Amino acid sequence: MSKVKISLDARPLSTPVSGVGRLIAETLIHFPDKENYHFYLHTHLPIHPSHKKVLDLPNITLMQGLGLLSKKGAVYFSFYLPYEIRILNPDIFWGSQQVAPIGLPAKIPIVLTFCDLVLYLFPGTMRKLAAIQQKIFQRYSVKNADFILSISNSTRLDLLKKFQYPEEKTGVAFPGVSQKEINLLLKNVENEILPNLPEKYLLSVSTIEPRKNYKFLLSVYQKYREKSGKNKLPWIILGKIGWETPEFILQLEAEIAKYKDIFVINTSSDYVLHSIYSKCELFLFASIYEGFGIPLLEALAHNKKCLVADIPTFHEIGGDKIPYLSTENINPWVDKIIELQSSHTYPSINLEKFSWENSAIETHRAFQKVLQK
Repeated sequence: MSKVKISLDARPLSTPVSGVGRLIAETLIHFPDKENYHFYLHTHLPIHPSHKKVLDLPNITLMQGLGLLSKKGAVYFSFYLPYEIRILNPDIFWGSQQVAPIGLPAKIPIVLTFCDLVLYLFPGTMRKLAAIQQKIFQRYSVKNADFILSISNSTRLDLLKKFQYPEEKTGVAFPGVSQKEINLLLKNVENEILPNLPEKYLLSVSTIEPRKNYKFLLSVYQKYREKSGKNKLPWIILGKIGWETPEFILQLEAEIAKYKDIFVINTSSDYVLHSIYSKCELFLFASIYEGFGIPLLEALAHNKKCLVADIPTFHEIGGDKIPYLSTENINPWVDKIIELQSSHTYPSINLEKFSWENSAIETHRAFQKVLQK
């Protein structure tokens, strides 16, 4: 039996670790049938060092684009990738970013991974160019998809509602986390330098961009600073500055300079990431919308107290074990932070269904379904 050839939109693997990049890498690493499936990673740039371990897998071939059409990701996706796929003639195209290029041969089945519907539900929180690109390809991609995997049931339901897509052609592959792997990482890594951290702190983890609602969290922290007095904890934001408004970034920088109790740390190291999780007192996540919410999952894997926005995907992760609050009013957040800060009760959640092994198995099942058509 010849191996099944999967063409994968691997552009997210060309940048430092992100949600989509981690999902792709971990799915490939934990894929249950490496002997019978071979993945071709299509990307316009080299694989980023943070994802290099993927290239060591026995069933991986890197297909890096060449020439002028590979200088920009969008141009590569629109023009170079369809040509490359026609030459390769794979058994399946896997659209890891919920889109497929226009012009693929009709005989090639398409499997999409859907991470969110922010384009339709909260378009104002996206970069304009990204929104335009998504609009061009989204409806075409869904119409031509043979199967769609979502990263949460909430996202799957939003997809069904928006596109009236056949429910029997959808599935859910939750992102994963491994407490065992986290513990091994924290024990065995050498020569990693941690930032100079406070002894105790509040923590938020994500790119600083509108959907993550840092404007709201900053207002919460300002009030918390005033109300908590000598019991005030500093606030660490772990993530790069994204496409937030310049006005908010200036406001945040002014707060940092004046009070010296807010720290923004940008790192792509898993060791630093999980070390910072392990030492925090309370995790805060106030997103307006999420397709899933990996940072919340990671915080719970560290058994941390959490306070998060009252949105459906967070309930899928935290169940009835953590508090959820509306982001319409800062005062309940301030009061709850102070309450949780002094609490000695920690959430105990069974995270077994959130494993990369399970995610890879669901992805494998999706491939099998389209191949059996």
